[in-house]
Amino acid sequence: MTATAPAAPAPLLEVAAVTKRYPGVLAVDNVSLSLQAGQIVGLVGKNGAGKSTLIKIIAGAERADEGSLRLHGAPLELHRPHDATVAGLAFVHQDLQDVGDLSVAENVMLGLGYPRRLGCLVDWAELRRRAAEPLARLEADIDPRQPVGDLSVAQQRLVVIARGLAQDARLLVLDEPSASLTDEEIEHLFTVVRRLRDDGITVVYVSHRLEEIFELTERVVVMRNGRVVADEPTASLNRSGLISHITGHEHAQTAVERRASRGVGGRPEGDVVLDVEGVSADTGIHDCTFDVRRGEILGLGGLMGSGRSELVRAVFGADQRRTGTVRVHGTEVEGGHPAKSMAAGLALLPEERKTQGNIMDFSVRDNVTLASLDRHRGRARIPMPSTQSEKQAADRQINRLSIATPHDRQLVRLLSGGNQQKVVIAKWLEQGADVLIFDEPTIGVDVDGKEEIYDIMEELAGQGKGVVFISSEFSELVGVCHRVLVLSEGRIVGELEGDAVTEPAIIEVCYSQH
Repeated sequence: MTATAPAAPAPLLEVAAVTKRYPGVLAVDNVSLSLQAGQIVGLVGKNGAGKSTLIKIIAGAERADEGSLRLHGAPLELHRPHDATVAGLAFVHQDLQDVGDLSVAENVMLGLGYPRRLGCLVDWAELRRRAAEPLARLEADIDPRQPVGDLSVAQQRLVVIARGLAQDARLLVLDEPSASLTDEEIEHLFTVVRRLRDDGITVVYVSHRLEEIFELTERVVVMRNGRVVADEPTASLNRSGLISHITGHEHAQTAVERRASRGVGGRPEGDVVLDVEGVSADTGIHDCTFDVRRGEILGLGGLMGSGRSELVRAVFGADQRRTGTVRVHGTEVEGGHPAKSMAAGLALLPEERKTQGNIMDFSVRDNVTLASLDRHRGRARIPMPSTQSEKQAADRQINRLSIATPHDRQLVRLLSGGNQQKVVIAKWLEQGADVLIFDEPTIGVDVDGKEEIYDIMEELAGQGKGVVFISSEFSELVGVCHRVLVLSEGRIVGELEGDAVTEPAIIEVCYSQH
């Protein structure tokens, strides 16, 4: 008798013909894929491709209109996120879901039930012991008693991953996990992910940073327009091929090509629109002086923790200045008062677009007109908005920026990350600012979305506005900036202009200070 070969094990998770519709949007269109145990799978695609909606369905946060899920070959019904937790599915979202006022131990065990003594009292010693176990697996040097709000972004992500290990998760979905991390922190994250894979845990790694996809993953799933358009071993792909799958067209420019094709040269000769002199702040900023000319895109570069965001917050007035002056068009702007900065023509597009840039439960229209309500009153003396005027403004910016929304009344939280960023930009374009500060505007934005943001900044500069651009990806600064200032430990330590703006030059200035 011929021996029968053992049947192949069922996939850990199967997604079968899943479809999800929202009003006016087909977010996920007949998606099928399977995930094997002990794999690192990259999930990539443009903003609006359907990645986030698919993840929400697997997490039990959304119900599919059609299709089904199977876990270890058995039907999986998810009616709420807790069902996914019980099934061993864990998720680390880009927008961290830690509770800052609680301790690390309380966050790790959140939703899993705290150990009790005497029937009703929390057993704090046992809670900390249980939390310490998954933290040790991650080699995370974090005190379980420490408040999560005191941790770095990288440490907070490890706490969420530890929560997944504490629930004995077999599938871990990491959504843009390297955002705002240093190179060293990213390397530690990669070590953690590989160790989890070796322990038989399946990791889905969602990222717009293609170099990370190639370095870390074994397989890549590409979504476009709600469909899976490619599912291939990572080793079989190259960068141009992957970009072709993501965008639907072949070639993406390098930073040097972009700089050359767009004719980015040295500093323009326009008048100074923003003059910053001797600014210091208690947030770690020391005696910073610079200016921005009309038509100039000024980049701010530096390593994580160098003080870039803190500097622009002090300039804008979001944080109190200890010393120094800020002038817009030669007129001094009082520190510590964002409203006065706005009135002077200064705008800050913050890194945290979901908590500081937009009001997520407001509509696109309400967000776009939020900074310019005075212009949309029905009558000048009556503080009531004109619906018609607001709608016209919103439609104008939706068309100008190609914001993907079914209508102007769509809630911003239902848009993709790239379109949420466009809404923040639209608000300040409608307000009419003369100096716009973009703080990490491309985080979580796909390849085409990044190009659109570069185009917007160049268009604004072409209109004679001053633009300040902060990015952790130095290639972005090379591609669009006339000049780059490099910060270290809250000080401006270098300046590059024109052809001197290159990635190696920026990196050299950064590391020459350490």
